[in-house]
Amino acid sequence: MSSLSLLAPAKINLFLIINGHCSNGYHLIFTMFQKISLWDEIELSVNHGGKKDISLECKESKLISDSGNLAYQAAKLFMEKAGLNLRIKIILKKRIPIGGGLGGGSSDAASVLKGLNELTGFTLNEASLHSLGCSLGADVPFFLLEAPAALGRGIGTELEVVNLPHGWYVLVYPDFSISTRWAYENYVLTGQEQGTIFDPEEVIKAAMWQNDLEQVISARYPEIDRIKEELMALGAKAALLSGSGSTVFGSFLSQEAARRAASSLEINNGLQTSLVESL
Repeated sequence: MSSLSLLAPAKINLFLIINGHCSNGYHLIFTMFQKISLWDEIELSVNHGGKKDISLECKESKLISDSGNLAYQAAKLFMEKAGLNLRIKIILKKRIPIGGGLGGGSSDAASVLKGLNELTGFTLNEASLHSLGCSLGADVPFFLLEAPAALGRGIGTELEVVNLPHGWYVLVYPDFSISTRWAYENYVLTGQEQGTIFDPEEVIKAAMWQNDLEQVISARYPEIDRIKEELMALGAKAALLSGSGSTVFGSFLSQEAARRAASSLEINNGLQTSLVESL
């Protein structure tokens, strides 16, 4: 048996612009992904030979621990693509909130793909892993990258690595989750598709701290706007819903300013928070 201990990081979206939609139901987006210092923990072990088997253990009751889980699906797809008979055991400790727009499930799936590839002697090349990631979900390819930040285009799978300045963030978790499918299905496209030729720096500058999904989500969940207002009042230079939510984050200029804001939100507002930094 061979095994690995893995850390699957969360992400935030520093902006999310919706440009159009595809016939398959996906939307065309332009986004900035940033990995942050919040991780799920994964113990991954493999036995070669014998009957194919995948076991997934997770004590979190809300998490699907069978074939409906992305980490399980990643292991299954890896075996099929690699043509290997493996007995795979995945022990998952969730730290990233489920349904919070932080990409936990996608990150878990990417970590399993990368971990299995390492444990089997790098059976698959980067292009094959990317293809598997795309089939699992639009955020998975980003988590396959070693880079901490990237621009995402298309449905989010066309990636361009970027270098971003270090940042401190306060994550605020409302006491509800939001369905990504619901958010996109209820979004009404009002803009026009972005052209293919543009000055990247100017577009990023114009797009920063914008999330097109906020308009539909805040209408149903006004708590989102209230949390953003609280973060701004406590000194955040920007506050935004991450992805399809429900997590809201504030960007702060220093660790101390972020710590004070997080403490105030917990003590005075009874909100659950995390203080994180960009990776």
